[in-house]
Amino acid sequence: MSLSSSQKAVLTGAIRGKIRWDAPLSEWTTYRIGGPADALVTLLDVEDLQGVLRLCRRQKLRWKLLGRGSNILAADEGFRGIIIVLGEGFKYIGRDHQQDDEEVLLNTGAGVSLARLSSWCAEHGLSGFEFAAGIPGSVGGAVVMNAGGWGRSMADVIRQIEMVDHEKIENISEEHLGFSYRACRALAERKETVVTGAVMKFKAADPAQIRETIRTLRHKRQQRQPYGQPNCGSVFKNPEGTSAGRLIDEAGLKGRRIGDAEVSEKHANFIVNRGKATARDVVALMDEIKEKVLLTSGVELRPEVQFLC
Repeated sequence: MSLSSSQKAVLTGAIRGKIRWDAPLSEWTTYRIGGPADALVTLLDVEDLQGVLRLCRRQKLRWKLLGRGSNILAADEGFRGIIIVLGEGFKYIGRDHQQDDEEVLLNTGAGVSLARLSSWCAEHGLSGFEFAAGIPGSVGGAVVMNAGGWGRSMADVIRQIEMVDHEKIENISEEHLGFSYRACRALAERKETVVTGAVMKFKAADPAQIRETIRTLRHKRQQRQPYGQPNCGSVFKNPEGTSAGRLIDEAGLKGRRIGDAEVSEKHANFIVNRGKATARDVVALMDEIKEKVLLTSGVELRPEVQFLC
């Protein structure tokens, strides 16, 4: 059921940010897949955010937060409710006034892209975030998923996060976050909250060396992954002791295609959109992959991609 005219009027009066009605999620996800959301709101600051969260609570409206749209498969039918996007007020980067003796602390907004933050760190001679240079996400989404690569993850650099719900702002330190592989327990337990910022810890290093490491890792990522083709990143989580891509490859599924959804020939744990793939195509292909891998290896794959429906 779409938003009523009265709900639209209340939403319009509740925020200062931009509202897009019937916004195609295919334009907001890296998969380029997804039907329309009833409303997509780009919020200016925490006050705007809390206003929308209070409205959704009063009106019993569904809402979801959308970062840069990576790691997301949006339904063909779209989303009945409000999609929240964090705007310019959540895209700050600055040194924390409380510096550690051995670490440099940064305050970062949840809306900052990982690419921008890694470049900023390189420019200012801060090491520790090189691993994130090629990940197409935002700080907030990366914290929620404990995104990572090359043996490192967000758990290695987070000192504290800021979370907001409809009535309060809360800061949670690293020891209470409960990071694990592609998960953060504290955030999984707080369904009605939004990560709005983070304090991150880095070490001073030579900017030239940091830039060289970033170039090397980006090149490796582009060589190994279907760079330039619409995708969501890794579709399945790596099982303990092995990789999902290897199991899918060994099951003979590279190049397997349903509609315009195809298992990448370059990296088997990527499903690419060859043009007009639908969410149904991707889900059907995922189901086939899970069934075949279970049959050939005895391993049950678990999705890493998040479903927006």
